[in-house]
Amino acid sequence: MKIVLVRHGRPDEDAAERPHDPPLRADGHAQAEAVAARLAQEGITRIVSSPMARAAQTAQPLARALGLPVETIEGWAEADRHVARYRSTETLRALGESEWRRFLDDPIAYFGGDGASFRNDVLGALAATVEAGPADAHVAVFTHGLPINVVLSHALGLERIVHFAPGYASMTRLRLLNTGAGQGAGLDAIGVASVNERGHLPPNALH
Repeated sequence: MKIVLVRHGRPDEDAAERPHDPPLRADGHAQAEAVAARLAQEGITRIVSSPMARAAQTAQPLARALGLPVETIEGWAEADRHVARYRSTETLRALGESEWRRFLDDPIAYFGGDGASFRNDVLGALAATVEAGPADAHVAVFTHGLPINVVLSHALGLERIVHFAPGYASMTRLRLLNTGAGQGAGLDAIGVASVNERGHLPPNALH
């Protein structure tokens, strides 16, 4: 199985109606269209998304292009799904070095969660994605920065969660080398083909 982890497009951090789960900004929609233009040519057979608005909206152009449904899996959600107001990594960094360091030291706890539980939820979502099959599926998963980090850290045997900074609408490619059978089967045989691909984005959509 091949899996493409797609980070959502840039959200509207100033959205008044849904401050906890904002929709995409105009440039975020442009990024989503660029993702769809690339992946529509790659034989995607399934589309999976986090339940959060910014991920689901990023998935929609590809779903329309391919005529595929978007499957929602809760565990692909970001660690901040229960906070009152979304804050981008750019905003967190702008709060100053001490606040940024507090976030990096334990990003899950920063949003009021538990690191072990979050990791289990994300890997459970990956297992559910794999188990839904088929073994030769090519799956696009629209998710968030921290779940992508959890999967990469697991695949590469890294202890900490945060090692990578996936850009908006970036693509990270995985190969499930041996899916096997049963819950969680194959999650110890993940090949990382690429991290943070952004070549599909036009220059004005990179930020």
